[in-house]
Amino acid sequence: MTDFTVEVFDRLQDEAEFFDREAERTLATQRGLTFTNKLNYEQYFAHQRPYAAVKEFFGDISGKRILDYACGTGWTSIYFARSGAECHGIDISEKSIVVAGKTAALNGLDHRCDFRVAAGESLPYADNSFDIVFGNAALHHVDLEMAPEEISRVLKPGGKAAFIDDLRYHPVLWLYRHLARRKHTLFEEPLTMADLDWFAGSFSEIRAETFDLLNLLPKRKKLASVLTMCDDMLLQIVPSLQHCCRYVVIKLVK
Repeated sequence: MTDFTVEVFDRLQDEAEFFDREAERTLATQRGLTFTNKLNYEQYFAHQRPYAAVKEFFGDISGKRILDYACGTGWTSIYFARSGAECHGIDISEKSIVVAGKTAALNGLDHRCDFRVAAGESLPYADNSFDIVFGNAALHHVDLEMAPEEISRVLKPGGKAAFIDDLRYHPVLWLYRHLARRKHTLFEEPLTMADLDWFAGSFSEIRAETFDLLNLLPKRKKLASVLTMCDDMLLQIVPSLQHCCRYVVIKLVK
């Protein structure tokens, strides 16, 4: 186990306690543990542009060994497993891992999923263990001085990692975060584009795409379609606005 600094240890403890409380509510209601849809990874990830970008980057995942990084309740693992992947998930929250295990079992996919309590800065796997690492809203909860090297370590040579994460300077989301601090962990900080520099020493290829400047309602399909076109035009005219988008998709190759 890595020897953590006091700052990192405090972060991990706060993250674990926060998401344990969230998971306890899920365990109490059992809500959402059994999926009502039958979608696989390819189908689900086609629904929104950040996920579609990840799907295009990963390609076919059947038979691949995937690490669901900071997996939370394990919902993305279900979709990966439905497409024939061997999915392993880690999370700092013990209660979230309990939920993830229950979710996999209730959806008949526990034979394809394995979940462990672990920090993203100290992964309990051997070097070169995974074909793919995926994280959703994960990086802004970990220490970026430590995590990139660990992610690279467990990836096989030529392996791919992709992360969908929050960007810091979207005006609406920035205001929301400042008005609703109790809905966020104490130490988390949404990313900036400059945070990609943390990955430079650990990966041979680093790419980033940004999404959703005006489009904050992806489930309203007609409106989302119009707002997405507006986003594309604005970002083409003023590329610097990418820093103000809602999401960044970081694509990495070891």
